[in-house]
Amino acid sequence: MCKFLISLLLIIISVSARSQQIEVPKLIDMLNWTPKRIDTTLKKDGYLLMQKDIDSTSSLYQYSWFDKQVDGKAAVRSFIFADARVRDMKSRLITYRTYIKEEYQEIAAWLLANNYQSTAKFDFKEAQHTLYSNGTFTIRVKVITTALKDGRKFIAYELEMGK
Repeated sequence: MCKFLISLLLIIISVSARSQQIEVPKLIDMLNWTPKRIDTTLKKDGYLLMQKDIDSTSSLYQYSWFDKQVDGKAAVRSFIFADARVRDMKSRLITYRTYIKEEYQEIAAWLLANNYQSTAKFDFKEAQHTLYSNGTFTIRVKVITTALKDGRKFIAYELEMGK
């Protein structure tokens, strides 16, 4: 009975962590959403607004999601979107970051399954950038390694896209 309850709890936690993941198609759609719609959607999914900076020509919103897993590890994600406006021109940049390797692998699989191909690679020592394009849209994928003073390393997986 105890094993059954533990298994059920692990399934619920893993489904909960996965449900907070933002899929690539939704990220692409968010490039056209209003800030209010993005805010409402992210807050509904458990993301917290950490920073909001707005001035006459730009705005920046940063959200974070955190969950401590049963095994003591943490699941962390962040979502940033910035809007800029100059006269009649508008642009939006979205950055989605996860520290979950399996989620990164799912993102990479989605890119391949949806005809995205690597078009350029850049190595900046602690960060490797790869541009993926399907011919009409480009997504930058970053793998960022951060070394702590105690020797531990954290790897972040980041998607960057804009219009």
